[in-house]
Amino acid sequence: MGQANPNSGRLQVTPADSVVKESLFVLGSWALSRLFILGPLALAAGRGEVKPFPQLLLIWDTVHYITIAQEGATGELLAFFPLFPWLLQALGDRSESQLLWLGLALANGAFLLALFVLHRQAKQLWGGRAASWTVLISCFNPFSIFCSIPYTESLYLLLTAASLWLSQLRSPAGWGLIGSGGLGALAAATRPTGIVLAPALLIAGLARRRPWQGVLAAGLTSLGLFSVMGLCWRASGNPLAFQAAQKGWGLTPGLNLSGLPSWGRLLGQILLGPGNTARGAVTDLWYPAAMALLLGLGVVSFQQRLRRPTLSFSMGAFAIVAGWIVGGAPFLNGSVIAASVGLLIWGWGRIPWPFSLFGWLSLFSYLLKQSTISLERHLYATVPILLLAGLWGSTHLRWARWLIAFGSLLAVTFSLRLSRGAWVG
Repeated sequence: MGQANPNSGRLQVTPADSVVKESLFVLGSWALSRLFILGPLALAAGRGEVKPFPQLLLIWDTVHYITIAQEGATGELLAFFPLFPWLLQALGDRSESQLLWLGLALANGAFLLALFVLHRQAKQLWGGRAASWTVLISCFNPFSIFCSIPYTESLYLLLTAASLWLSQLRSPAGWGLIGSGGLGALAAATRPTGIVLAPALLIAGLARRRPWQGVLAAGLTSLGLFSVMGLCWRASGNPLAFQAAQKGWGLTPGLNLSGLPSWGRLLGQILLGPGNTARGAVTDLWYPAAMALLLGLGVVSFQQRLRRPTLSFSMGAFAIVAGWIVGGAPFLNGSVIAASVGLLIWGWGRIPWPFSLFGWLSLFSYLLKQSTISLERHLYATVPILLLAGLWGSTHLRWARWLIAFGSLLAVTFSLRLSRGAWVG
């Protein structure tokens, strides 16, 4: 507890007090933000408007994870990496209801732990103010909804954040790096992009003059992917069955440029409108005119950010809200992509090299996806982007407070859409 200093007569804050205060802040931010996410879901279920809770979450990817936990992965389900459903299977029986509850507990618990790791990382890098905003922006982000339902986002975020954090610890004989490789292996068994931790950990070892530990960490991370390949070989006779399974989802196996039409469609939906894009002709002039005006307003806002910061903020916030109202999900998707690229560029030199490398490699792997669907939630669960968002927010308080408010509104909107089975992310 705090102790009185006889010389100053003031209450002095001890390290123990600071840890308790920070822990309560992280826990409180997590709990309050989950009310915005899970509250509307539970309320809709309680009123009988939708399926009972948690059965209403048995949609989209959750269905596949529960099926894998119950029956194992075969055919098209081999596209889903196994660690998350494995944990569900190991922790409970194979009843659908129990697996859903376990999935909720695992996702929310992993997210809470990830927040503690992110807070510690940001505080060590930039201080307490940046750490607090990292937690707030991570919590009150609409895409954090995927960290509170049976999806892999929170587990992946926890494992990658802990791996990168351990890679920076000054430990005897480089045990921190070796531990980071073990966590990297688990991340690579959770999501395909976990493998890009390998070069990041190798660079971390070289930067700390522990090259062999870096090589070992990268090798351990690769074991996660090799284990998935082994399971695929056992199930289908093809170690790359997780890639071949993409055909069942209408995708060309591997990272390639076959997704360019999808990116062209997204750009057309943002600039010309979904209707005009679907028709292949501009028959509705209102949408492109409105979007051109809003984009122009955004450019003016950026140009005036130093000379007239209040006017710049007002114009920029209006342009974003109006763009969301007019452009809907495509506009939001494009905004998240642009913001992620902008943060990684802005963060060059502000964040350790291994973190930056992991961020850029993750971004490129997502951009090479053959579909823009779910790109926002994948970028959200990228550690360097969240850390840099917190640092940026700590130096742009007016924007950070607005993002918290707008993000909370979107979180409630996403929750209500999800409760009715509508697509989110």
